[in-house]
Amino acid sequence: MLSENIDRVALSHSFDEKLFRLLVASISDYAIFMIDPNGAIMSWNQGAQKINGYTEEEIIGQHISVFYTINDNKANVPRENLYAALKNGKYKTEGWKQRKDGSVYWANVAFTTVYNDNGHLVGFAQITRDATIRKEKEELSEEITAELEKRVQENTATIAANEIRFRKLIENSYDGISLFDARLNVVYRSSSAERIIGWNNEERAGQEINDLIHPQDRYKVKELFADIFANPGKPILATYRTRHKLGHYIWIESLFTNRLNDEHIKAIVCNFKDITQRIKAEEELLHKNDQIEDILESITDGFIALDKDFCYLYANKRIGEMLHRDPEELIGKYIWTEFPDAVNSATYKAFNRAATKKQYVVAEDYYAPLLLWQENHIYPAPGGGLSIFIRDISARKKAEKQILHLNETLERKVAERTTQLEAANKELESFSYSVSHDLRAPLRAVNGYAMMLQEDFNGKLGDEGTRLINIITNNARLMGQLIDDLLAFSRMGRKAMVIMPVDMNALVDVALGEALQGQSKEYEIKLHKLPPCSGDLNLLRQVMLNLVSNAVKYSAKTAHPVIEIGCIKNPDQRVYYIKDNGVGFDMKYSAKLFGVFQRLHSAQEFEGTGVGLALAKRIIAKHGGTIWAESAVGQGATFYFSMPVKISKS
Repeated sequence: MLSENIDRVALSHSFDEKLFRLLVASISDYAIFMIDPNGAIMSWNQGAQKINGYTEEEIIGQHISVFYTINDNKANVPRENLYAALKNGKYKTEGWKQRKDGSVYWANVAFTTVYNDNGHLVGFAQITRDATIRKEKEELSEEITAELEKRVQENTATIAANEIRFRKLIENSYDGISLFDARLNVVYRSSSAERIIGWNNEERAGQEINDLIHPQDRYKVKELFADIFANPGKPILATYRTRHKLGHYIWIESLFTNRLNDEHIKAIVCNFKDITQRIKAEEELLHKNDQIEDILESITDGFIALDKDFCYLYANKRIGEMLHRDPEELIGKYIWTEFPDAVNSATYKAFNRAATKKQYVVAEDYYAPLLLWQENHIYPAPGGGLSIFIRDISARKKAEKQILHLNETLERKVAERTTQLEAANKELESFSYSVSHDLRAPLRAVNGYAMMLQEDFNGKLGDEGTRLINIITNNARLMGQLIDDLLAFSRMGRKAMVIMPVDMNALVDVALGEALQGQSKEYEIKLHKLPPCSGDLNLLRQVMLNLVSNAVKYSAKTAHPVIEIGCIKNPDQRVYYIKDNGVGFDMKYSAKLFGVFQRLHSAQEFEGTGVGLALAKRIIAKHGGTIWAESAVGQGATFYFSMPVKISKS
């Protein structure tokens, strides 16, 4: 009957017993063992054998009453202890206990009820400590005794709780746990193993391990188990593919430990986890690295990667061509040992600055031993080191040198040409002044004779004669105006400017007064307050008079002529404008506006010499500004001229 009871307990609690033994087998100061609901002993540790004297084979299956004295057994103390533990979940007591040899010892005993996951009573965990010395030395202080008892209680509860927690941890671990016997049959699988592989215990029991391994990994797994059997107790890590219940293969990482020779385990322990996603991520990373390497090998720039000690981690084919070296030979070597002539160069300093300050640096340098001009783009790498793109700019530097030489030659020729042009301009200005001045004599004669004819023969010439005399007089007047304009235009290059503050509002008032004098039409004038500027007062008066006169002239044929004068302020210049609502012009002819003798309207339509705008342009240019116009046919015109805030007195 006792043998049948032992077999029944071993069958129903075989794995619990293994777990329990793993946890407490080596503890020698405490007797820790499991008791079934009826009080029969189910497990035994080293401490229990040391304290009570029984071996595991002698005691398993016996009732706990063997430890109690005759009087305690008569008083049913064993049953009452178990009942108290069952009622309260745990129970502690002290008393005399009997060893195998009949001797007694004062025992500190703690009972803890143990339930399975379904809430059924599995039995009790009993922890016993030999407290005889404490009992015999009652002179020890109560504080020490209380502290010791407290620790025993805490340890008792912790050990019992840990036993349950450990069991639950095994069952609910995210990693799978399997135990194999010597024939590689599965003797235990955790619930997480089914979650990972898909097979339940019954389904897995019908599968040979070799049938589940990926065909390409079978030889590797065969060698793996040969290694496991040959090295008891040595943890061996392996990665391979196994077939999931759904038919696909997954990657698993397994840690095998051969515990077949451990009498408490007698199995090969396998902890494993699904690493399929990690393998895929590694493959994807490897693929991306290959793509990056392909890119780095195909770019026209050289590329190197240095570690934190400035040793080569990578060098592409292009840098090998630039340095006349095999890139593979550079890997692992210290850069300044390979290129000692670059120490203390601009490149050397730039590399150190980028590494020290952790910032992007770009630097140009010339490496004389290779006749190489290089442009380095240096990036600090995460975790230390540098990534450097190196561009061969030798051709560009050669071209820049050639361009510099050409520019110097061109500047010299331009200077020579400018000197020639200045001399020619001065000669032309002198010639223009002389011609303009000389034209006045015949013009005065023509005008004088016309006036004499008009005075001496007034009333005798008739209508036709009077008309012809008027034509001669008007043309002589226009010719005089043209000569005046040409003289003013020619004097521009010879006369130095007198720079002073100019009140532009006063200048506009004067120009409007002269331009509107004798006009019969009523003009609407929109005047905005104008900021002052610096310039030559007399020259700017000519500009303003020309532009205002043009606005008055070209809007005269409008039913309601409007002229607007204002300014746009910018930080470094003033832009003044004169706007009218006159006839306007086509912008495609705007380039002709400011040329000498260039007119967009005939003399019959609007009187003028064709010099005024050219003169205005020359005056504004001399002040360092620009002049331009915007218009549309029949929609008026706006003339702008800019004046710098500060003008040189040159």
